[in-house]
Amino acid sequence: MPKGDIAHSGKVGYPRLGAKEVAVSILVETDGRSRVVLPGHPDRKFLMIEQSDGSLLLEPAIVVSAAQAEYDSTPELQDLIARATASPTVRRPRSRR
Repeated sequence: MPKGDIAHSGKVGYPRLGAKEVAVSILVETDGRSRVVLPGHPDRKFLMIEQSDGSLLLEPAIVVSAAQAEYDSTPELQDLIARATASPTVRRPRSRR
């Protein structure tokens, strides 16, 4: 195989106990720049967690702003903003000219 090419073996499936899903294992190889292709997952982001045994866990991820993360994790802030947007002073009727 030429240097820099990324190789993939065939898919190997095995049934999960008590489920109709089939887990799929795919052998992947990093290139010279530590990159890897994940077949079937184009243009996606993952959080990579390296376990103490050296295994890598990829968790699907999305990126949100710090302000959105604070809003999502703070019920008091959600309530405050909901009350503020419900206030009659926020909705001002506009007349057409």
